[in-house]
Amino acid sequence: MSKQAFNKLLDAMRALCNEVNDQEICRRLETLMNTSKDDLSVHSVNELLDDPFTFEPRDIPEPYTMYVKHFVYMVKRNEKLGIPTKYSQSSTNKAKKK
Repeated sequence: MSKQAFNKLLDAMRALCNEVNDQEICRRLETLMNTSKDDLSVHSVNELLDDPFTFEPRDIPEPYTMYVKHFVYMVKRNEKLGIPTKYSQSSTNKAKKK
């Protein structure tokens, strides 16, 4: 079973990693992804990647909410530090269109 939404979220999180803690959280999400029978909602993950600042983490079921919250934290932290947040193909395309 292809877990497209999990992979999108995990790839985006890995792109934002700049601390050891981030890498550990990605490793845990990958383990959870590999043991889960289901995938996340692709629509919800796309919404998260397109606009993490307004996304409601409760839209993602437990136990994945904590990973979504950490993703939002990573985006905010990197923005505050002036680190580019290139993590999503759709976000990159939207930026080019503007």
